[in-house]
Amino acid sequence: MSSARSCEEEIAAIRDSLATLGDPWQAGETGLSRLGGPSRAVRLGVPAPSAAAVEARVDLPGRMAEAALGTAGQRCTAEYAPTGELPRSFDLRRTRDGDYTTPVKDQGERGSCTAFGVVAVLEGTAAYLRRVAGLDLDLSEAHLYFGQADLGEDGTWPDDLLGDCVSNGVTFEDYWPYTDVGAGSLNPDWRNRFVRAGKVVDLTRDPAGIKHHIYGYGPVTTCMVVYEDFFHYTGGVYRHTTEETNGGHCVALVGWDDDQGCWIAKNSWGTGWGEAGFFRIAYGESYVEDYPEERPTTLGCTGIALRAWLPAQRALSLFASAQDAGGWAYLENLGWTRLAGGTSGAHQLALLADARAGGHPVIPFVVNDELLMVQTNY
Repeated sequence: MSSARSCEEEIAAIRDSLATLGDPWQAGETGLSRLGGPSRAVRLGVPAPSAAAVEARVDLPGRMAEAALGTAGQRCTAEYAPTGELPRSFDLRRTRDGDYTTPVKDQGERGSCTAFGVVAVLEGTAAYLRRVAGLDLDLSEAHLYFGQADLGEDGTWPDDLLGDCVSNGVTFEDYWPYTDVGAGSLNPDWRNRFVRAGKVVDLTRDPAGIKHHIYGYGPVTTCMVVYEDFFHYTGGVYRHTTEETNGGHCVALVGWDDDQGCWIAKNSWGTGWGEAGFFRIAYGESYVEDYPEERPTTLGCTGIALRAWLPAQRALSLFASAQDAGGWAYLENLGWTRLAGGTSGAHQLALLADARAGGHPVIPFVVNDELLMVQTNY
């Protein structure tokens, strides 16, 4: 436990405090509840804020909440926004096209939350921009954390890791599977199986910008201060009931709800914590829009380029014209993708047409969002 109190005593005290607040959220035993203080702390991973930085933001929660509640109906300018105005609520898990988030993972006993928060952004953005919920990328947190990050004792920052994703890219999980002890190594062929992030956007202290980005591009990664009661969260709209903090943590924002006054977020503590690994957190709570640090801490990206063989899938539609040297293919888990031009493109188009006519899947190789090669799978 984080103190001399037992797990049951901690939860009982939180429930008493919640009762005085009208029970905005529920406390119970989670996968982290019975862990001791050091084991809880190691599941964070963002450098803890200084007392001075927190004090300088004493009025920030109220201002962030007010700003977040004033966004409904704002005109959307993002190219990929599904409507022309921001709605009162939006959830990337429950769009009219499907679920654009990937499964919740568990970082284990390692302060690698920032890698998980950044990977959640890359995976979700890649699918959402293509409007293909079934893309379902599974990228390597191990590569991003153990292979590229400067692993300081105090933790890592999302702007550093996103910078790595822009300059170097990150490979897929099967090319370096994650373990919290850092076992394994990078597949030497990873340059043929990776993604690269496009432009990174700083959304720190900008609730309206966060919503516009989620609605137009996909998830946003952000940092938050973790209070001791957060480890026992099992559902509802979180607001801290104690002033005792444990450090900083990185998560991904995947939606919002103005009627409940909250963000919807994805964590990396497994499905045995929170709402099957997700949580709702009140606007302005835990400095989630502007972590107490003088650097960008809330970020998104506006594009994801792929270079990889992808799983076998069907070609649902094909398009070619005399004006288009290569043509286009609509793959069930990739969406519309341009074919390479010239004889190579013509050859791929013929293979795709034959596979589509026979109802057979193909294995696509995508480079910078262009379908460079396909292999038949029959």
